[in-house]
Amino acid sequence: MSASTFSRRTLLTGASALAGMASLPAFAQGGSIKVATWGGSWRDSLDKSIGEKIRAGGGTVDYVVDTPQGNLAKLVAARGQAVPFDNMESGLELVQLMAADRFIQDLDYDQISNGKALPGYARAKNYVMSVASMDGIVYNHDKFKELGVEAPKRYSDLDNPKLAGHVAFPDINHTQHWNAVAGLAYEAGGTEADLAKGIPQLNKIKPAYFYSASTDLSTKMASGDVWAAPWHAGFVVRLRRNNVPLSISYTNFGSKHGALWPVLHHIVRGTQNEVLAAKFLNTYLDPDVQLAHARSTGVLPINRSALKKLGEDPENKNVLLLKDEELDNLFVVNFSKVKLPEWRAAWNRDVQRG
Repeated sequence: MSASTFSRRTLLTGASALAGMASLPAFAQGGSIKVATWGGSWRDSLDKSIGEKIRAGGGTVDYVVDTPQGNLAKLVAARGQAVPFDNMESGLELVQLMAADRFIQDLDYDQISNGKALPGYARAKNYVMSVASMDGIVYNHDKFKELGVEAPKRYSDLDNPKLAGHVAFPDINHTQHWNAVAGLAYEAGGTEADLAKGIPQLNKIKPAYFYSASTDLSTKMASGDVWAAPWHAGFVVRLRRNNVPLSISYTNFGSKHGALWPVLHHIVRGTQNEVLAAKFLNTYLDPDVQLAHARSTGVLPINRSALKKLGEDPENKNVLLLKDEELDNLFVVNFSKVKLPEWRAAWNRDVQRG
């Protein structure tokens, strides 16, 4: 089953089989891998949960920090040479392209025992769905209260003169871009098939900042330069730890409420470190690691038992949508409908900046 067509119901069933898996495997002595992923607290959480175990076994792990699109560009540039990293995290918009261009290899599930127990929607021949973010509108609730602005219910609510100069929006190469532009399109009576319907409303919002890295947006949110942005719930969890007064509103996509963004994990074709790359991924899928990473970063684990335990976590339970009926009704972008070349052209041509 393709990642773009799985049912939200499957997030709630089948994954419980992971709970009975054996304890973490011992890492082989030595070896070195590079993992292409996001930066900041995301990388730090992966390193604490998995990287420390590799180093304890005598190996090393380094991280190549960029957007998935930026890391794909590195693979393209290295074609015919040694690959720049061994493992890679990506999203729905890239998986078909990477598979067609043979940048990612088929997974050997004999090396990834925890992957064998994943529900069908999360397991494919060349990726596993490791975790997922929950997207909405992140806003500074203290500032909104001060200004007398109600919590946003729609992306178009960011078109408010009281917010002028303090709204950010995800650029086209950022993961959160897709749910945000789909949300605007749905509000304008469209779908993923006609994303350009949302551009007039986006131009009315006049974002002061099109962010390409969440680490940069985190700084601007913490300093008070940005008061609202389409983003994901994980940063509400993380920044609240530093006393940044953030909340999140989940928007409607037709009959759906709130949006899910699956994180996909690959092993890069041409890696010379396949055994250690597979061990990294296998450990990522362990229930205890899933829960630890989810607690740290504010994302959804795929493992059912970890998901239940996350609902008991005081930092996450009141930020994420965790009830069965809520999870079942999350929106997921169907990229089979998205006309990527047309959308990129429209984004570059018609979106007003500055």
